[in-house]
Amino acid sequence: MARKKLRPAQNIEVRQNIKDSKFFGSIFSVNSRKNAEKRINEIKEKYNDATHNVSAYRVEAGRNEALEYFDDDGEPAGSSGPPVLEAIKGAGLLNTVIIVTRYFGGTKLGIGGLIRAYGNTAQLAIKEAGIEELNEFHKIEVEVSFKKIGIVLAQLEALEAEIKESKYSNQGAVVVAEIEAHILNTIKKRLKEKTAGDYKLTIVNTFFK
Repeated sequence: MARKKLRPAQNIEVRQNIKDSKFFGSIFSVNSRKNAEKRINEIKEKYNDATHNVSAYRVEAGRNEALEYFDDDGEPAGSSGPPVLEAIKGAGLLNTVIIVTRYFGGTKLGIGGLIRAYGNTAQLAIKEAGIEELNEFHKIEVEVSFKKIGIVLAQLEALEAEIKESKYSNQGAVVVAEIEAHILNTIKKRLKEKTAGDYKLTIVNTFFK
């Protein structure tokens, strides 16, 4: 079954005032833990005079695994980082980091108030950034004899594969194409029927776009 990934459609910052405190929510699409930590440090440097720079991220750590992290940055334990992380998880986002900056305005919010303020700021950032859906693709190579390359090309084009190149040698031809992952089995079935099994399909790599 083909996988899908959700990430922020754009990197943005939102701002809101809650009981005299200013809250800035910065959201970024990232591709690694290192990249997420870099974004956190950038915001901490940008707002180095802020009372708190609370952060959370969720990044890919394997085919079906995610690395999750949060930091309360001086706020009471569990009052700020977890709500930001839960906002990311609740939206189904991956490879996403959110930093919520707070400038304390003199009115204490209490634990419940902090949870709501940080969670709502993170949710607002997600809403304003929008969500982009990425689909799983495979880059494939199909090895075939000269006399059957037309069959292979026709079947790939019929299934809307993107033909990248065709390479020729004394042994035959190799067609390089990009396909949506969900049609892989259909392609294999059709090529087997149309070429009488006279082909070899290799997945070169998998990516999302």
